[in-house]
Amino acid sequence: MSRKRLYILGVAVAAIAGLFNQTARAQGCVAARGSGICAIHGDHGMASDDSQWEGSVAYRWLNSHRHFVGDEEQRQRRTQGSEVRNNSSYIDASVTYNITPRYSASLTVPFSMHSRSQTFVTNGVRTRYSTQSAGMGDVRVDGHMWIMDPATPRKWNIAVGLGVDAPTGQDDARDIFPVVRNGVVTAENRTVDQSIQPGDGGWGITLDVYAFYEFTEKLTGFVNGAYTITPEEDNGVPTYRGNPREAIMSIADAYLGRLGVEYLVWEKYGLTFSLANRIEGVPVYDLVGGSEWFRRPGYSISLEPGVMANLHGWRMALYTPVAYYNNRERSVPDIETGGHGDAAFADFQILFSIAHAF
Repeated sequence: MSRKRLYILGVAVAAIAGLFNQTARAQGCVAARGSGICAIHGDHGMASDDSQWEGSVAYRWLNSHRHFVGDEEQRQRRTQGSEVRNNSSYIDASVTYNITPRYSASLTVPFSMHSRSQTFVTNGVRTRYSTQSAGMGDVRVDGHMWIMDPATPRKWNIAVGLGVDAPTGQDDARDIFPVVRNGVVTAENRTVDQSIQPGDGGWGITLDVYAFYEFTEKLTGFVNGAYTITPEEDNGVPTYRGNPREAIMSIADAYLGRLGVEYLVWEKYGLTFSLANRIEGVPVYDLVGGSEWFRRPGYSISLEPGVMANLHGWRMALYTPVAYYNNRERSVPDIETGGHGDAAFADFQILFSIAHAF
């Protein structure tokens, strides 16, 4: 089997299985969108009532600023004051229809707000500036099914999901950039960086899985995995980068995996603490379609503590992944030209969701 096929198989297995080791969606400059919370989590397949509809809002915040080439941090960027800083907020508004306790369908409308701070040098003076973007992202419709009927109490179960990600988000948002030519600074209207575009400009197929096993009445193990397949190679949006092999934006796959345990502390309110190993990233090679043009492939591995609770029909969850390993992999243009681009990662993220059944 070729190296490329082995790589693709490895990433797919890692995302679907939740990554049982540290060799397998990343954050900041490594393009990732959405709330970062898996579609199914923490309910163990047991319907609490006969409600058919559920509304939910999920929020994610991150601030990326630590640059990596491979897994080596470029500490000189902070010393020079040349690091790029992405401040991003994502909101996913979803509505779910429970067809039966076993089958459900969801519609998710995402929104995002970004500010990207970077620098330029003229006459030996470094100046910092920022660009912004905001708007609706790529709308997703998906369905989920429990492998075994959750109406029967059981110690374990598995849910699988399949969906479509539509290119409804703007993929060519623009702002004003300072451009230095012959020591003279001029202002130009350009597309903002790929990492802060609200959408990616392509259709996607979403796959996800959730499985749990109850070790005791209070202790449960779980695994989450999600993968987005993007058959289209690029969106035709210019990057304004110097390398002609990176002239337009690639449409990249993305993956997320979680493996951990939950412990029920207070049954009356469903107060549960969790701890998981989390990985999220963008692969070098897509499962379907080409992988040329500009992308920042790589992944981040985090330790993710969390807490969940139920209160008067409201279900809430808070997670704070703290990164302990980052890796900016070589893209296809990097491999072709012998280079190795960098990417900025966040030290931690804040993920919050709230849901209510109707």
